[in-house]
Amino acid sequence: MKLINLYKKFYTSHGLSAKYKDVDNYLIRGPHPRISDLIELKNAGVDQIYDFRHVGMRGFKFIEKYFCKELGINYIRAPYSYLEGKYPTKDDFAAVAQNVKRNGEKGGKTLFHCNSGSHRTAHMAAFYDLTRGESIEKVYSQTDPISYADKVQNVLEKHFYSQKYFSRSIKDEKTLNPITRLKNIFNNRVIKGTELAHSSFLAIITRYKNW
Repeated sequence: MKLINLYKKFYTSHGLSAKYKDVDNYLIRGPHPRISDLIELKNAGVDQIYDFRHVGMRGFKFIEKYFCKELGINYIRAPYSYLEGKYPTKDDFAAVAQNVKRNGEKGGKTLFHCNSGSHRTAHMAAFYDLTRGESIEKVYSQTDPISYADKVQNVLEKHFYSQKYFSRSIKDEKTLNPITRLKNIFNNRVIKGTELAHSSFLAIITRYKNW
């Protein structure tokens, strides 16, 4: 018997959690899923998952990959580490967005997730939301500058300002407690990495207009 079938014997369906948000009919964004979440995502029509978490064993990524296979979900690893300065390029964004569109046109639905669903996921979801799988050059060329600026502001509000992207604050690294100091140093590294990633993202989507 497959492990997923054994799991289902003791699992009561609770519906898809509110932590998963529809971007459109083709895409959902959220945090990394538990096994129960994978079942509910499959029930909601998800047949493809992008995992943007950085390389490493944190979060036991192999478990998600294994259960996706058992559920018939296509699991795609696309790791980016904002702590290490590894950010998506324009080509990375475009390739993922185009794949979401292709999959959606075939009747499927895609999930984007990283760890919390707040940072790497936000950038990927915002780029897709802006372009809907078309080239960003085409989107800009077919939209007047004011309308394009409005589209950019809308995706920034939807995926960043109204979410948790900017929820962290700088912590004091001079504290005498060594454990607190290490936590604060890590927190501040995360802030710096996400700010640089966001600057890189903004440079990609606004390069067509000197605002």
